Amino acid sequence: MHLTLFSNPVCSIPGYRHFLVNSIQSLLALDNFVITDEERIEDASFGYRFRGLNEFMKLHIPDYTKEKSAEQHLFNLEVDVYRLRRIFERNSPSILIQSLYRGYRSRNYVKIYFNERR
Repeated sequence: MHLTLFSNPVCSIPGYRHFLVNSIQSLLALDNFVITDEERIEDASFGYRFRGLNEFMKLHIPDYTKEKSAEQHLFNLEVDVYRLRRIFERNSPSILIQSLYRGYRSRNYVKIYFNERR
C-alpha cells in the first residue's frame, strides 16, 4: 500500500515514479506522497490541487522504531492506512465526482418521495 524509496539508487532513474505507479495498482502512496488519479492517467491534468507531489497529498509517516509493542505498532499502522485513504478521498477528482453524483441522485429521490407524500 505504501512504498518509500528515498536514498535508493532507483530514484535517480527518470520516470521511475510513473512506472511504479502504473505497475503496482494496489500502491496508494509512494515516497510519502499519496498517488493521485492524475499520475495514474497519462496526459491528464486536473489542476494544482489534484496534481501529484503537492502539499495536499503529503503523507506524514511516524518513526515506527520508537514503538514499544507489536500491538501499538499494528494500531499505528491501521491509523496510517486510514489517514492515507482519507487524503486520497479528499483529493481524488473521480471520487469527488462520484460523491456529487450520488448526492444529486439522493436529493432527486427524496424530492420525488416528498412530492408523492404531499
